[in-house]
Amino acid sequence: MTFLSASAALVMLAAVAAPAAAPETFDVVATAMPNAAAATGGVTVPMMIRIDRYTPEHARTTVTDALKHGGYPGFLNALREAPKAGVLEAAGQTFVIRWAREVPTAAGRTLSFVTDTPVFFVGGGKRGAKPTAGYEVAVVQLTLDASGHGEGTMAAAARVKPGGETGVRIDSYAENPLKLTAATRAVAK
Repeated sequence: MTFLSASAALVMLAAVAAPAAAPETFDVVATAMPNAAAATGGVTVPMMIRIDRYTPEHARTTVTDALKHGGYPGFLNALREAPKAGVLEAAGQTFVIRWAREVPTAAGRTLSFVTDTPVFFVGGGKRGAKPTAGYEVAVVQLTLDASGHGEGTMAAAARVKPGGETGVRIDSYAENPLKLTAATRAVAK
């Protein structure tokens, strides 16, 4: 079980920023390594993320208040009732994104996305794997430069918990989050 950094959780659920122009599409490659020290032997998966709308402030407050007052079950209910913000496509499957946030930075922007179901359970097929119950969402965080290129992490199966210094913790099913490289797809003119 891995907890993402408090700063990543804060950016994901607590940052306030004006939404960017949507729709936007991102080409992403996820890499899973067998362990943190491995230099080879990883698996890569191409993904596409399309954002139709960024989560407005009132919807952000609804979801964060649900987490604060109703814990993970309250968060899940509020998330799943939120309007569709976009989709994540991976390995021929489509996953609905219900949370899409953008926070401008000095060098570009940080993006956070949450799907309403897990994408996959990294390590779930190995002997003695822990149970998958309770890991009901996926969380993506990308840091992009001004040209639209960057990197990030993904908890492909996760649960969101209240706690930590920011009030939010991301508990990833995998021992290590997936490493992502990303690029904003050029808009056809």
